[in-house]
Amino acid sequence: MKNSRQWTIGLAAVAVVAATAATAIHHYGETTPLHRAKADMLAPQLTDAAIVDALRVAKVDVARLSVRSTGGIVVLRGNADRGTSERAVSVVKTLGYARVANLISERAAIDDEGIRRDAERQLARARGLDGCTLRVSCERGILRVEGTAANELQADLARTVLRTVQGANEVRVNLQPVS
Repeated sequence: MKNSRQWTIGLAAVAVVAATAATAIHHYGETTPLHRAKADMLAPQLTDAAIVDALRVAKVDVARLSVRSTGGIVVLRGNADRGTSERAVSVVKTLGYARVANLISERAAIDDEGIRRDAERQLARARGLDGCTLRVSCERGILRVEGTAANELQADLARTVLRTVQGANEVRVNLQPVS
């Protein structure tokens, strides 16, 4: 009885190996596996720009947002807090994509006051800005400088100096000519 059971198990194992080999040989020349072809047919055909627009319409604020879609997978990159990151994934899934790679990193809290002070220090050190009247403000990482300047070169210098301020996401300079 033991021998016949061992023979049965052995024959079943040989049959499974033979069936697997036959399936592999049958599919050997195919370029697209069947499961991938099915996924490609079901995936929406939206452009990356259309996905970005959908995120903006949904008011999902991701700094330095980058969207790439390939093979039914959408890859999201950028900087945002955890809640915003999860909302971005949710919006993309509502567009019909089942697979979303969320590579959005968490950004640190923005220290507007620290950014403003650093900008003031750097502007005070710039000798080419002597004679300018400058008012510096920062809100949500957007650095703004308003005031007066003797010429456009001073406004360009202020922009150049402010681009080096750590933590500023954007720089806006509005300097009027001295009357």
